[in-house]
Amino acid sequence: MRHLLNITSVALFTLLLIVIVVLAIIGIGWKTFSVGVISGFERVIDIGAPIVEDLTQEAKEIVNDPNSMLMN
Repeated sequence: MRHLLNITSVALFTLLLIVIVVLAIIGIGWKTFSVGVISGFERVIDIGAPIVEDLTQEAKEIVNDPNSMLMN
């Protein structure tokens, strides 16, 4: 029963998100909506790239010297 409740709540949440997106598209127009989504995606990439590079470098250092992880 509990598992079914989780599936139902996820389905309702997904439906709610779809309704909100459709209403946003209707309210501001398809072109404005798509330009906003694309610009937001570009911002996430610009912000996320340096963070990913830092984490990649730190992971390489840990792989090369596992003892360094114990010191941090």
